[in-house]
Amino acid sequence: MAEVFVSYSRVNRDRITGVSDALEASGHSVWWDRSLAPGDDYAMLIEKEIDAARCCVVAWSKTARESLWVRAEANEALDSGKLVQISLDESRLPLPFSALHFLDFSRWAGNREEPPWGDLDTRVRRRLNGEWIDDKAPPAGPALQGLGRVTMLGWVSILVATLAALAVGLAATGTLGAAAFGGLTLFALAVAAVLLAATAFSLVRIGRASRR
Repeated sequence: MAEVFVSYSRVNRDRITGVSDALEASGHSVWWDRSLAPGDDYAMLIEKEIDAARCCVVAWSKTARESLWVRAEANEALDSGKLVQISLDESRLPLPFSALHFLDFSRWAGNREEPPWGDLDTRVRRRLNGEWIDDKAPPAGPALQGLGRVTMLGWVSILVATLAALAVGLAATGTLGAAAFGGLTLFALAVAAVLLAATAFSLVRIGRASRR
């Protein structure tokens, strides 16, 4: 019997091989379904392994979300207080697991020296030691930071609009010549196009982060 049980969708087998190998390299004994042999009673064996484990790492993905087996294993882990969650892509976790803490592994390349591996290792060790873990869902940091960038772009847009309005006023009074007005207008249009593109890019990233 292993101390860490790993639940995942078989579509993500290559990704989970890296996670499981890294857990073993960190000194943990790990069980996942590559340990199953032909003729095994899968349901009974999986249930025994979850009962024996002191930590269950559930790897969510689009296909894991739709898997009855992963949901059942995650529910068992949650009920027994052994759950540690990671997300392999940007799909939303199913209820009630979306309301609980998870780690974003969508960009993890298998290096134990790079985040978020340290956070996973810490949470696994705390589960194994029977320590309390805050299971509240992580704050939407990326989305809030994105809104900060959009706010900055908005203020710059207001500044450009103000300068354009001032140029129109000066041109109307004859203070600003036609050539200067035309050059200033072209500059303002170019800046406005760049700001619109940057704003659209930031909003797309915010939308993707909010769907996690």
